Amino acid sequence: MSKPALLGGKPVFSKTHRWPRWPQSGSGDRKRVLDVLDGDEWGMGSRATAEFARRFAGYLGAKYVLPVNTGTAALELIVKALGIGPGDEVIVPSYTFVASATCVLEVGAGVIFADIDPRTFNIDPEDVARRITPRTRAIIAVHFGGNPADLIGLRGVIGKRNIALIEDAAHAHGMLYHGHGAGRFSAAAAFSFQSSKNMTCGEGGAIATRDKKLFELAGSFHSFGRKPGKAWYQHYYLAWNDRISAMQSALLLGQLDRIEPQTRTRFSNGAFLNRELAKIRGLSPQADGDSHPDTRRAYHVYMLRYDGRETGLDRAAFLEALQAEGVGCSPGYPAPLQEAHLFTGRRFWHAHRLGGGPRLSHEPDYRKMKTPVAKTYCDEAVWLPHPYLLASRKEMQGVVDAVARVVENAGTLRKRRS
Repeated sequence: MSKPALLGGKPVFSKTHRWPRWPQSGSGDRKRVLDVLDGDEWGMGSRATAEFARRFAGYLGAKYVLPVNTGTAALELIVKALGIGPGDEVIVPSYTFVASATCVLEVGAGVIFADIDPRTFNIDPEDVARRITPRTRAIIAVHFGGNPADLIGLRGVIGKRNIALIEDAAHAHGMLYHGHGAGRFSAAAAFSFQSSKNMTCGEGGAIATRDKKLFELAGSFHSFGRKPGKAWYQHYYLAWNDRISAMQSALLLGQLDRIEPQTRTRFSNGAFLNRELAKIRGLSPQADGDSHPDTRRAYHVYMLRYDGRETGLDRAAFLEALQAEGVGCSPGYPAPLQEAHLFTGRRFWHAHRLGGGPRLSHEPDYRKMKTPVAKTYCDEAVWLPHPYLLASRKEMQGVVDAVARVVENAGTLRKRRS
């Protein structure tokens, strides 16, 4: 095994190495955007948005799709459409992006954080079951990194209770769960099309659902509380403008053309990395969330756990050495979400002042809400960006070689830092 770059060896990937760029576009995207630019349908009611809604619904196997301006708005609109509000609680995984929880705070409800499964890094149904109370109105399952959450397990926990299951599908473009896209096994799924996502238009989102009432309510809430066929200046609900533009929709039509072949490439390369990296001591790649033959991960982020106790090199040093080999990597989230000052300082808009108003009777104490698995993962996670998974198999082997080189030289690298 040759010397690591940090010890004077030649990096596996040179500084000039070109990984697949992201976002990606093509000539068809330019034509679609120019068609919108040359026309008079830039905003709501555009043919581009209607076409994207129809095609995306077909791709997912959903009955209804509502394109909106962000994935955050998609989550908030679902929560509002379900009638969740003050006095209610929603269970959310503690290892997730902040929007998975702030959509609950926006309606004045309480967030209850659940721990994650140590193998899949997704919300743990057994821990969810322990946190259900008479106030629980919904569970938000995040398909983290594009790895399907255990939706059937969560539905089993819910049973006959009046609790909705919501999918945060911000990472799940191209994911299949038992042969279906997100939104089939839940009340609704929220997608994000922010610039880093596997499908992107810079900023954007969508709701996928089979529930006509939820779709219609969310549609009204995303456009100032209007109703189809009613007077333009008649408003039926307190609501904002969360509409998507025609230019965003035009870009998404091109993204939809590419998502399937890109997903197949990511899946193949992700499976290769899982198999090869698992052979290296101290590494535990994220396990599949479901073993059904018609389930497919989307690989928005490639993730693994790194055990520095086994290798003798702490994670910070491991990341530094891997980056020196030309492999971009990061530690992911620094702490479970409930440890963010937003929660520990109770800086919620419904408290009426940023310093924290009088405690609501149903508000949980986030300082006491422990999720030890998520805490451990925050200390051990290693993330690789999804565009890497669009590279060649030779480049994937290079990633494996870089990781192996760092681990095999862990002792010498540790001495270098001491």
